[in-house]
Amino acid sequence: MAKKNIADNNNNSSAKSNKSNKNNNTKKSNNNGNDFNSKIEEIKSFVNQCKRVLMITRRPSKDEFIMVSKVTGLGICLLGTIGFAIHVPMMYLKAMLKG
Repeated sequence: MAKKNIADNNNNSSAKSNKSNKNNNTKKSNNNGNDFNSKIEEIKSFVNQCKRVLMITRRPSKDEFIMVSKVTGLGICLLGTIGFAIHVPMMYLKAMLKG
């Protein structure tokens, strides 16, 4: 009996979702102007958020800039070293396998 109720509930929910999908499709076709206006509002909101963030930001001091530059340079060097350490043995292995 419980299995039948679950199956009935699933059938009813799928029938309801099909009806709601049809209603949503007709609403979408009627609201083309509103979709455009909503996109414009989203863009305006995004621009206002960007303005707020830019007003809060500040220029880094010389010490901050130098510290960030050093950390970034060390990170690049570290990644290059790791890449080189992987590349060199792979080249030797390829040469050994071919030869």
